Amino acid sequence: MKKGFSIREVEAFAAVMRHGTVTRAAEFLDISQPGVSKLLAQFEAKAGFTAFRRHRQRLLPTAEAVTLFTEVERSFVSIREIDRVAKDIRDLRTGRLNIGILPALGSGLGPRIIAGFLAEHPDLTATLNVRATQTLIEWVGRGQIDVAIGVTVETENPAIVRRQMPPVPIVCAMRADHRLATKPLISLGDLPGENLISLLPSDPLSVQIQHLCRASGIDLRAGIETNLASAALAFVDSTGGVALIDQLSTAMMPVQGIIVRPFRPQLSIGYSIYRQRGSTPSRPVALFMDHVVRELSGNASKTTSAQPESSS
Repeated sequence: MKKGFSIREVEAFAAVMRHGTVTRAAEFLDISQPGVSKLLAQFEAKAGFTAFRRHRQRLLPTAEAVTLFTEVERSFVSIREIDRVAKDIRDLRTGRLNIGILPALGSGLGPRIIAGFLAEHPDLTATLNVRATQTLIEWVGRGQIDVAIGVTVETENPAIVRRQMPPVPIVCAMRADHRLATKPLISLGDLPGENLISLLPSDPLSVQIQHLCRASGIDLRAGIETNLASAALAFVDSTGGVALIDQLSTAMMPVQGIIVRPFRPQLSIGYSIYRQRGSTPSRPVALFMDHVVRELSGNASKTTSAQPESSS
């Protein structure tokens, strides 16, 4: 079978077409003149026609060479475009992040974290998907999204790896004029009879509170339920009620006139970053994950660092 052109042979042909002499082509390619002549001879042998005719000190292309050079130029443009795109990816000048985040953090914390990252890397773009943690884990495992921020789930899932964040304490949010605002900390026994603003019953924090109430024999009924921490804080402000919510959400979404008090017995919620197992994250994804760790750890005011990635 007849062998095809090598890249070096095509480069020699193109260099002579552009520069007109073997001497200048050799200088351009940074090889010897005999090297260029040898490559041209190999090129013509494979092409099956004469590419150049000598005229004084120059090589004049034949009609066949001119026709072929049009295709060579088109190919070189494609190669240069590949080089450019590769450089853009390497230098973080292109790329899209497909991010998932749970509803409780989706309207305040998530957009703030993403906006901060994109401000550092303005040529990147992002898509934010707000879904329940279990749905996000399934999407990450199937490769539908690059990375997800959700509640820490201990159930094993061989399709994902998890990077667990430090636990975030639960606090009680209320207006500054609330009757409980003078107390240095709020206990579960302080809450019966209060207008309680709660996350949805399926939310991991709500599940913890339900278990605590059953164990303590205390009946708490939520007047308003929502899947968004930001909405819970807004309801606290507008209704004068109270909400048990994670400290991170209150720090990232401060509402004027709303104060927080420590809650006892101590409760906490864990957040994790999830990505697909077995895949190497792109550079933008890896940098975004590091950015999330810094933001969450810093705003949670924790001295412990994020744990390494683990199977989930």
